Amino acid sequence: MRFMRSMRSMRPTRTVAFATPLLALLAAVWWIEPAQAEPASQLAAVVRTTPSQQSRDDAEQQARWFYSTLTGEIAARTGHPDVAYAELLRAARDMDSAPLFERAVQVALGARQPELALSAVGAWREQQPASARAQAWRVQLLLGLGRDAEAAPAIQRLLSMTPQPQRPETVLALGGMFLGMDDAQRALALARRSLAPYATLAQTQAVIAQLQVQTGELSAGLARAARALKADPSLRPAALLLVQHYKVDPVRADGLLAGYMLAQPDDDTLRMGWIDAATQQQRDSVALAQCESLARRQPDMAQVWLILGSLQQQMGQFAQAEHSLLRFLSLSLPGVSLPSLPPTASQAASAAPAAAASAASSSPIPAAAASAAGAAAPRGHAQARAPAQVPAQVPGAAPPVPPDELEQVDLALSSLALHQGASARAEQWLQQVSPDRHDAAMVLQRAKVLAAQGRPRQAVELVRALPRASSLQRRRRLLALSELLGFLHEPAQAYAVLRSGMGVWGHDPDYAYETAMAAQQAGRPRQMLADLRRIVKQHPEYQPALNALGYSLADQGRDLEQARRLVEHALRLSPGNPFVLDSLGWVEFRSGHLARAQRLLEQAYAGREDPEIGAHLAEVLWRRGQRQRATELLRACWKAAPKDRGVLEAMRRLGLSF
Repeated sequence: MRFMRSMRSMRPTRTVAFATPLLALLAAVWWIEPAQAEPASQLAAVVRTTPSQQSRDDAEQQARWFYSTLTGEIAARTGHPDVAYAELLRAARDMDSAPLFERAVQVALGARQPELALSAVGAWREQQPASARAQAWRVQLLLGLGRDAEAAPAIQRLLSMTPQPQRPETVLALGGMFLGMDDAQRALALARRSLAPYATLAQTQAVIAQLQVQTGELSAGLARAARALKADPSLRPAALLLVQHYKVDPVRADGLLAGYMLAQPDDDTLRMGWIDAATQQQRDSVALAQCESLARRQPDMAQVWLILGSLQQQMGQFAQAEHSLLRFLSLSLPGVSLPSLPPTASQAASAAPAAAASAASSSPIPAAAASAAGAAAPRGHAQARAPAQVPAQVPGAAPPVPPDELEQVDLALSSLALHQGASARAEQWLQQVSPDRHDAAMVLQRAKVLAAQGRPRQAVELVRALPRASSLQRRRRLLALSELLGFLHEPAQAYAVLRSGMGVWGHDPDYAYETAMAAQQAGRPRQMLADLRRIVKQHPEYQPALNALGYSLADQGRDLEQARRLVEHALRLSPGNPFVLDSLGWVEFRSGHLARAQRLLEQAYAGREDPEIGAHLAEVLWRRGQRQRATELLRACWKAAPKDRGVLEAMRRLGLSF
């Protein structure tokens, strides 16, 4: 009561009209920034606390502190920063309050007076010399003011004040400040100087690595990040740096990132970044393994199954891809009937042999959807496409899938069914696509289904009828027709079709490359080499042609030094690309450098378990005396792709048959 009476004696006139709004304002604005100061309970604690100094026993003095604080806060909120700063700083000194010192700093910064904020920090440090938070503010302000000579010892002082267990986290927080500086070279120099006493910390190395990359020292920065991540596999900034610059050295990055994911298995965001980076470098086996891990962790995330299905399709795992894409549809279109499929080999192996429930759970399709579908066809147009059938978005549910994306999935499912010899199912999936769609991809898939059903003439006529009004339409028509003829096992005709367009599109490296590959399939290796040489001459940075030409020369045992130069150039353009690593390994094999050939081919096969890469590795292993492993590897490649030309040639050369 003594305190309240003293407050009433100090209030201005017109007390009744002012008191309630004032207290309401205080409750509304007091420390509303939780990251910057304590909430309103801090004020209650100040009021309840009995000061230790004798002068604070006087209620009049306590009321003055309270009133100064309140006045300062109101002044700050009503556009009078100078008054607010003075009142808050006085109250902070009187009450020895860290939150009030911090609030005074914030008011000064809000008024764009950093020097005044630094002065408040000086008063704070003078009164509370052991305050690490005050020291952190001093560091931040000195960096902002460009006073590096003072900032370096201030940073070292801050780190010395930080308890050792928290020091690594503080170093990383400082790294964020350095990265936010306008001058990257200045930031790197300051970081080196100020963090020198803590150079052995992996976090310090990660910060320096980030700054090196920012200043253009890419190789040195990534090498430092790799060392930091090796020292501390859970260090996210170093792992993120390797993902962001994955293309520089994918092979090294994969090993280190695998260690990081073991230490931080819940970091799905970084895992997705790794999947994307590996996919761009065609390291599909790496991306596939991480996508499978993510699907196990997040089985209800629809997009994961879409990515997984795409990767499995790329890898020739057609049954697995079909199950993954159906899982995507079941999550994206809840309540829509989907066809049930027999489990894949891996799913069947993991299921209990005699337990129906186990067998059902092994399928990625929910039991309800599978039982509802039974042997029925895929969803019909009215059911799948009518707006009334699209469920309303609910919190936590997958976002609606655009119709064009659904149609792409339908086309992929049709292609997967065709790869497995199920032409009827392939046709059913095509029926889900809008009948108004007549683009080249759609028409080509329809033609392939017709061909698989024994109607090749109709298939060819369907593709020949594609529009040809524009140059782009004519080009797409020729590419689609060539692909269909290849599907019909007519490689000579496929090459002739593409050759007919070389006069118009021969300057385009993509079209010319497709034509060269068609020449190879048609049994015209000399023409292929001539086409590839022309592409390399006209487009010296076109990696596919460089790689194909180098590989072809090595495969024919010709110009091995030129072949090595071409493939090494391709590898510089696409580091870690498994197909380019395979080519370089094959060059080394043909040159008699077996140990180097094995190392390169091991790296290639780890990045992409392609049957032809595996066949090359098997030949090298055989020549190096590792015949059991070579036989087992070649058998696995043959089982995966029994008609692959590279696999069959390796079997012939080694005298093996399975």
